[in-house]
Amino acid sequence: MSDESTRRTAAEDASAERVQALVVLVGDRLQRRYGEVTASMNAAIESTIEDLDAPELADMLGASVEGNVATILHMIRNSIPLERVQPTTAATEYAIRLARRDVPAAALRRAYHIGSDDLLNQMFEEIQQLECAPDLKLKLLHYLAGWMHKYVDWITRAVLDAHEKERLALLQQTEDVTSTLVEQVLGGGPANPEEFGAKTGYRLDGTHLGAVVWTQGPHQGADQTHALAAVAETLAAAGGAGARPLFVPVDRRTAWVWTAMPPRGTGVDLPRLRSFVQATPGLRVALGKPGSGVGGFRRTHEQAEALRTVASSAAAPHSRVVFYGDDGMAVTAVLARDIASTRRWVADVLGPLAADTPAAERLRETVRVFLRTGGSYVQTSEELVLHRNTVKYRLQKAEEERGRPFTDNRLDVELALHVCCVLGRPVLLPKTVRPSG
Repeated sequence: MSDESTRRTAAEDASAERVQALVVLVGDRLQRRYGEVTASMNAAIESTIEDLDAPELADMLGASVEGNVATILHMIRNSIPLERVQPTTAATEYAIRLARRDVPAAALRRAYHIGSDDLLNQMFEEIQQLECAPDLKLKLLHYLAGWMHKYVDWITRAVLDAHEKERLALLQQTEDVTSTLVEQVLGGGPANPEEFGAKTGYRLDGTHLGAVVWTQGPHQGADQTHALAAVAETLAAAGGAGARPLFVPVDRRTAWVWTAMPPRGTGVDLPRLRSFVQATPGLRVALGKPGSGVGGFRRTHEQAEALRTVASSAAAPHSRVVFYGDDGMAVTAVLARDIASTRRWVADVLGPLAADTPAAERLRETVRVFLRTGGSYVQTSEELVLHRNTVKYRLQKAEEERGRPFTDNRLDVELALHVCCVLGRPVLLPKTVRPSG
């Protein structure tokens, strides 16, 4: 090492020692003003963050601030590294209390940044009063700012971890209580609306829309609760609910949902719900019909459960969301329980029209709409956006494929066409019959 390098290293060491000595001096001066320092930090936090200004939290905030300031001053006065200290009990207990009061973690994080800024300002005031060179003051300020940044990073990770653990524990406890009360009501047991509302946040005396939401397909080992909860919120919005839905996880990929329907609601915005569901692979939703009171709470859930097989079996994208109130859906739910038998029945009723081909699908849809509109060529052409002559041609072609008029066993024909529309490929025949459209 050259003489110049040696001199530079010695100067840097001397400067670092001088800075460290001044750090201790600043710490001693702040220790003498301990009460004033903690009061200033408390005031800064309480005046800035509304979530933390509740009177019942004031004492715990004060204890947390005092504990942190005492730790900080002890560390900088004695050159104690972060890895050798533990968060104060007051700091972690305060984080736990905030979680119990449903105060978000963001408020806790802000409190530490506001408090550290206030303490750093007081450190700066002490630095200004020191009798030393300006460049040394600048180095001292730079050192303390960096030290405070590391401390806040360390302590916030610790208290936010305590906050999150308590929040999850409370959530699990709430879910357990809610699940028990819901199963009691569904099982026909005694239902106390006041107790139910107080413990679950959901009222039983209104009109309910029940749903079963789940995911299927690959990656079923992952916890899908977050995605299912998002469906519940969308369902509540689609139904015009003014309150949060009742969300009950059944397992990692299934949940029960109830949402309150407004007294003069116009029903569920199914297109909005379908758009949301179809944007997320694997999601399925089965909806019961709205029902009132405790009986309606049970009934709408039972109907949603009955439709699970439909949405699970259906290949058609629009059938990832099914509603018990749609025409023919209740019967479709029964037929979906035995797909093999239903497939044979559909083939018997429709003949070659049951083939899983685009041409057969066009003919089926034309006949389905024609029969549903009461045999109206005009309405059918408008709904399908087809010329009337095209509608007539398709109807004639469909009868030829079937081999007999649609007036023969018309109810069976309409139901078979409806089942094909809802369930799609699982009830169709992969035959070589290819009727042209």
